[in-house]
Amino acid sequence: MKRWALFPGLIIASLFAFAQDGVSWTIQHNKRKIFSASEENVQKNVISVKHTDLKSTYNFIVSYSEIKMNTNRNGWIRTIGIYNEADKELFRKDTGRVKLPDAQLKKMLLENNNTIKIYTWALPKDPKEAARVRIRRVHLCTIELK
Repeated sequence: MKRWALFPGLIIASLFAFAQDGVSWTIQHNKRKIFSASEENVQKNVISVKHTDLKSTYNFIVSYSEIKMNTNRNGWIRTIGIYNEADKELFRKDTGRVKLPDAQLKKMLLENNNTIKIYTWALPKDPKEAARVRIRRVHLCTIELK
């Protein structure tokens, strides 16, 4: 009988183990949140902006946050990168928050078939450990100029 009481507890514990790992990201334009997500989805995480919305005094802000649960990420460097459709790097900064002027974003979009993709990844600060770690870029969003 005690085994049956343990079984539901194991199921609940396994659900928590496979739950989201506490990450989310937001995109702001002109101090207004225009996009927010916590799951990677290349088809759904798409932002369309109009040519007229990109003013010279406005900024795009990409913010990535991670709730540090049981992992020690203090020795890691978060990077946010912007790529074109051919996977050529257009911009890269080692931070969890990037602020891009609209003029720079507009130039990237116009020079790259009106589409860019924003990714993030993390690497350990220690070069020896970084050489052993396999990284995977996380697609945050795709920005399309309409």
